[in-house]
Amino acid sequence: MIFSQQDIDILRLIRWCQFIMPEDVNVLTAETEVRNLVALGLIRQHERSGALIMSKKGVLLLQTFFTEEAPHYPPSYHTAIIQRRLHLSKLVLTAYRGNVNIFLDRNELLNNTPSMFLSTLTRERGANPWGSTRVAAIAHLGDLICAVHYVCPGIGKVALTDELTAFSNQTAQFPGSKRAFLFAGESYKDILTELEADTQADSKLISYGGAYQCLQLPVHLLSCDDTGAVQLQIMAQPDYRTRLARAALKEEYQPPPLDVPVWDAIYRDRPLVIAADMDLRRLDAAIQAARGRGIKKIAVAALEGQARAVLIPRCQSTGHARVFALTNEVISAVTGRPPVPYTPPRTQFLTEKGDVVDAPPIRISGKAGGQAGRKARPLV
Repeated sequence: MIFSQQDIDILRLIRWCQFIMPEDVNVLTAETEVRNLVALGLIRQHERSGALIMSKKGVLLLQTFFTEEAPHYPPSYHTAIIQRRLHLSKLVLTAYRGNVNIFLDRNELLNNTPSMFLSTLTRERGANPWGSTRVAAIAHLGDLICAVHYVCPGIGKVALTDELTAFSNQTAQFPGSKRAFLFAGESYKDILTELEADTQADSKLISYGGAYQCLQLPVHLLSCDDTGAVQLQIMAQPDYRTRLARAALKEEYQPPPLDVPVWDAIYRDRPLVIAADMDLRRLDAAIQAARGRGIKKIAVAALEGQARAVLIPRCQSTGHARVFALTNEVISAVTGRPPVPYTPPRTQFLTEKGDVVDAPPIRISGKAGGQAGRKARPLV
């Protein structure tokens, strides 16, 4: 068996996240391919959670032909830790499918964009520069540096001052970049459910809804699905709002007034806002600015999934805006690629030296290699 790029990337993703549900991995490959890796003893299924995890054999394999320092997670099967790792895996898979490089072993490598560094890697390695903050990752997307948090109903509270301090300290190498927060979740609905919940503060702790209201930095929402992957592809492009507006409107494009930076263009005497980055507070400010000038309805352009899930019920159904879906042609004009999530190719994997990596032929019907005392369940 010759390992493909897809096989190796799946192994690296599981190694980076520690726990990934089989159904999440299946968006990248056929279930048969995952079973091959299980049968080879490179990964196994954690009995209690059902998640895929690495075996020692799989870790050693990766260490033989990758120079970066792989994550050294301490062995822990505590329920709360597993849940955090599963949340992280949804974020990581979305970033990977958004063509973001997530295989970074130190935050200095964030100089290249698009890229994402997981805070977990340094939380578990010597001194912990993140303290008790809840930031999941730092992302470099185009001209943005983002503190990424996973947000879902019941996620708990944050010490916002500590979050801002850690974010500033860990991104000091990017003094000229724009700063923002990225709130990721399984769906936009999940994120908004938490953001719109009770915002009462408790001493220095505040809910994510309270943080959303008082943060001075922009806050973008990100669904961990196909739509979110394309959203990241867009956000990785510099000046994406203006470029999308120009590509969409063509000869009808008119620049917005200089004193209304929350508008991205004027379209047939109506303000146009590009909302593909899901900065809903900016969108609300754009609506308010229009009303202040006697304009009852603005135009909003976004991805189709964003329009259906959030923007039509939030803006169009309430009479505040007319929502348009960006076409594939318009998106590709800005990103330079089809607006679909990235999937790893089935071409053979080559090491840095140009060598192939292979394994003995296997039979899927055989037993999967697991650790002593732990049985592997059938993949679901």
